[in-house]
Amino acid sequence: MATPPPDPFSSFPNGEDVLSDDPILAEAKELLRDAERHVEEGEDDPAMTLLTRVRALLLSDGTALSPEARRRREQTLEEMEALLEEIIVIRAMGATPSEGEASLVSPEDAALLEKVTPEMPSWGKPEIIHDIPIEINPPVQAYIELFTTERRNQIAEALERSGPYLPMMRQIFADKGLPQDLVNLAYIESSFKLYAYSRARAVGVWQFMKGTARKYGLKRNWWVDERRDPVKATMAAAEYLADLHAMFESWPLAIAAYNAGEGKVLRAIRRQKTTDFWKLRLPRETKFHVPAFLAMTIITKDPEAHGFARPNEQPWQVDQVALPEPADLRLLAKAAGVSIEELRRLNPELRRLVTPPQEDYLLNLPSESTATFREALAELPQVRRVGWRQRRIRRGETLSTIAQRYGTTIATLMEMNQLKSPHRIRAGTRITIPVPALTLAETSTPRRRGNGTGTSHYVVQYGDTLSEIARAHRVSTRDLKRWNRLRGSRIYPGHTLRIYPEFPLERGVARGHHRIRRGETLSTIAQRYGTTVATLIEMNRLKSPHRIRAGTRITVPVSGESP
Repeated sequence: MATPPPDPFSSFPNGEDVLSDDPILAEAKELLRDAERHVEEGEDDPAMTLLTRVRALLLSDGTALSPEARRRREQTLEEMEALLEEIIVIRAMGATPSEGEASLVSPEDAALLEKVTPEMPSWGKPEIIHDIPIEINPPVQAYIELFTTERRNQIAEALERSGPYLPMMRQIFADKGLPQDLVNLAYIESSFKLYAYSRARAVGVWQFMKGTARKYGLKRNWWVDERRDPVKATMAAAEYLADLHAMFESWPLAIAAYNAGEGKVLRAIRRQKTTDFWKLRLPRETKFHVPAFLAMTIITKDPEAHGFARPNEQPWQVDQVALPEPADLRLLAKAAGVSIEELRRLNPELRRLVTPPQEDYLLNLPSESTATFREALAELPQVRRVGWRQRRIRRGETLSTIAQRYGTTIATLMEMNQLKSPHRIRAGTRITIPVPALTLAETSTPRRRGNGTGTSHYVVQYGDTLSEIARAHRVSTRDLKRWNRLRGSRIYPGHTLRIYPEFPLERGVARGHHRIRRGETLSTIAQRYGTTVATLIEMNRLKSPHRIRAGTRITVPVSGESP
């Protein structure tokens, strides 16, 4: 974790003066601050309520605004959208910020360390070779005691979790010429949780902040967050640690700077005129970071001696397959013969249930599934693979309102459309908009009810509308409402919709519509159109052949001229 999150007012010069001139912006900013506090405490629901109020405030005011006032509001709206997107993504991945917080160190450790230090046993210098200087002093001893007592379960889980990644990480550090013991820093940062998400919004095994991640080549956009990829993030962490060691010429200082940021450590050194980490006054969490790392390094050298099972180390073995176009992960998992959970575990950088729209995107697969996957890839149904769409900008629209409409951010729209400024857009211009990939219909052939219906399901994503979902699945909005017993068109993110595939007709037979007349039955209608009652029931998803009403329109098979 390199730097603290930015203050929401820092982007505005003379923030308080600016806000006093725009009371609506001031109120929105205050609500945004409250929402951020809720997110930090893992309280998503109240945060989302506050963010909805922020959006309403910023978009409902019809007074004329100066260009500068509009810019400030749009910037605040973008901050709101970014925070909302983070909440949605975290929920989609099955974790909340509080669950994602996985660091083994916190400022609250002070009370625990005070309890265990006086009764510490006298640890001798281990006779195990380390490739990083090990200093055993009271803080290190205290963390060994803490990790082997009150935090025993957390350490045991982290050791078990680290097995598949340790050999790969050691190799990367060795290739970079770094001490391989540095891999133990990942225990302290994240407990080896790929989706670790800290209160400061650091992400992944190596807990990169956005700015540091960008500096070391890790992409974060609407589609991927490479901070979650164990290989890419470890390579970036190795480069960052090498740079920090070159800067400080001390591993304790380099590790402290990895946590607090190099600027904070450099300022402490200049003010206090010492480069001895143990004498420097630093923030409490940073001060605890180094002894915790040394304690974990000692434990991992001989886990059995400390009452732990040794990690079951396995080589990181995946094959990468270049995809010719974006595809839904659920179909890709089916093609590879693995579960969607396994595919996501191997590709943790993906933020959506669809692969990015880039040429030859490399998908990680289990080695034993590659041959099967390549054969099945060409057979994937072309129901809906595209994860974006194009639309024309309407008069009066801004990137901010378009981003809000489709549940994305201004930065994402600018990135996808290579825009230099969010203000230089014109009505009538076509832009590309990212949208969640809709659930693809099952690849099995639909059958009549009773032998398997071939029903597919779609989980509503942020920004979806009922008409767009119906259009994507080639069904009517009316049918979508009827199948899901919806009274209106309002839908919510996370709502699962049932979608029935079109009933298969014989070759040369088309669909038509018939309005039921008074006195007609399904039997007489079936005779008229040369079909069966069962076919009409299946085509119209009717529960009973007797529950039909005069005036209702039903779908019927027709061939040639209608009778």
